[in-house]
Amino acid sequence: MTISFSGLGSGLDTSSWVEALVSVKQQKVTELQSSLLQVQTKKSTLSETRTSVTSLRSAIEKLTDKKFGGTYDLFGRNTAISSNEEVFTATASNAAIRQSYNISVEKLATMTKATSRGSASSIADSATLLSNIGITSGKLTVYVDGVKQNIDIEEGDSVGALMTDLSAIGVTTTINENGILKLESQDPNKDIYIGSTTDTTNLMSLTGLSRQEDGTYQSSIALYKASKASVLTDANSGFNTQITEGTFTIGNAVFNITSSTTLDSLINSINNNEEAQAIAHWDDTTGKLSLTSTKEGCTYINIEAGTSNFTDVMGLTETTRDGEGNILTSVMYLDTQELGQNAVFSINGTQMTSTSNTISSDISKIAGVTITLKRASTEDDGDLTLSVSKDSDTLKDAVKNFVSAYNDAIKQIEDVTAKGADLQRETSLKSLKNTLRNYANGGSSSNSGTYRMLSQIGISTAAADGSNLSIDTDTLQFDEDAFLQALEEDPASVEALLGNDTGILAQMENAVEMSLNAVSGFFDVKTTSLDKEITKTEEKIKKQQEQISTYKAQLEKKFSAMETAISKMQQNFSSFLS
Repeated sequence: MTISFSGLGSGLDTSSWVEALVSVKQQKVTELQSSLLQVQTKKSTLSETRTSVTSLRSAIEKLTDKKFGGTYDLFGRNTAISSNEEVFTATASNAAIRQSYNISVEKLATMTKATSRGSASSIADSATLLSNIGITSGKLTVYVDGVKQNIDIEEGDSVGALMTDLSAIGVTTTINENGILKLESQDPNKDIYIGSTTDTTNLMSLTGLSRQEDGTYQSSIALYKASKASVLTDANSGFNTQITEGTFTIGNAVFNITSSTTLDSLINSINNNEEAQAIAHWDDTTGKLSLTSTKEGCTYINIEAGTSNFTDVMGLTETTRDGEGNILTSVMYLDTQELGQNAVFSINGTQMTSTSNTISSDISKIAGVTITLKRASTEDDGDLTLSVSKDSDTLKDAVKNFVSAYNDAIKQIEDVTAKGADLQRETSLKSLKNTLRNYANGGSSSNSGTYRMLSQIGISTAAADGSNLSIDTDTLQFDEDAFLQALEEDPASVEALLGNDTGILAQMENAVEMSLNAVSGFFDVKTTSLDKEITKTEEKIKKQQEQISTYKAQLEKKFSAMETAISKMQQNFSSFLS
């Protein structure tokens, strides 16, 4: 007799049995996960709905916030219209009086400019770097009696190096006491011609080098040592006088020169300081510093010497000092400043002046209006007018935005509470929708003006039609022309209907605010409820998964013990037979 067992021990597929038994338990987890997904989807849908209702609140507040006054009051907002915006533009606040004004502009206000009395830089010499002058590296072509010669200017080359290269091909180079560069042939019997279309250096264009009647070449500008890269206090900076460390003042700003301050960094400091009230510029071609006021009008730029001699070296001030460097006397050169001019203009025939091209109400005497002058008017411009009127367009756009936000919110609520939708059982949402619809289609008994319903000012739903059941009677429509006509005929009544505390939009706002209340509002209460449900379900899933893991381990342990026992029985049986 022979007894046999297939596989290990029992030969049974015990792992499949374990998986099958575990899968039965896993069905409960799957059901919980499906339930969790449904709740999470509800929460997401609730959040989207809250966003649409919040947008509606914001749109309503644009109209009801008139109670805060100022820029919040769209019903009191004015607009200023220029008949020619090339000549002037204007803005009007709520305080402006609605009427028209005749405007003419004789001249604009300009800025004062202060410039160094003379060149602050020394004349360039053989040691001056070409890059300090602004000359770039590249190729310069020189023809000597028609024979082409190339001069290669390299980075770091000095004026002396250029002179040497030119001398090697028969050209003499000099810089006179006025800084004028001159090139001439060493041999009077040989003509020189400089420049070619193939040149890559800017030497000729930068210096204005041109051929003279006598055959020589001269620059149209002077060449100077100092540049924006110069360290101000360096003995070799290139300025006429060595600049000392210390302070000086421009406008209301005090600037400090240290041993590492470059002209470029100082100019940047001036230009980035609003208190300086000026823009600085260094002109390489003249060796002069200029300051242009950032404020228009016939006023001087304030420049004061300090512990540094910078403003003296720049030819803007003259200062005497004692042996210790303390200021004894200091004057600002007034003749170095080209004063700006004041604006001259007329309003209703009365000539006025201003130090600025931005004319505030205290200058123009037009309350709530700011005028910006653009250019002087001419006869061709004809009569120019400034008209201040009610800003109907901004108000119209706000109403249009409200209608759009209302429709979006109503549609969102209808979609999410429809049969089978995520929030179909939320009666609070349905109630909010019905409340909003009632206000939109109802009237305001507290409004004693001409208009008591939104439909009377161009905001209405489509009329019900028994022959056409597909007509959407929930969506608001906005008739802009009807609204503007109502606003023209009785603006106070329109304002009361839309903006007053007892108006229709205020009632809508109250209903929306109740639903959005952070403590008791529907959205927060429902979100809290869903969050609790999500947390509870997640905990159930976690606990169930832990139980399944334990159950699986127990099954595997039992089947393993069974296999071990069967294996021992087989061994004992084999031993018995042998």
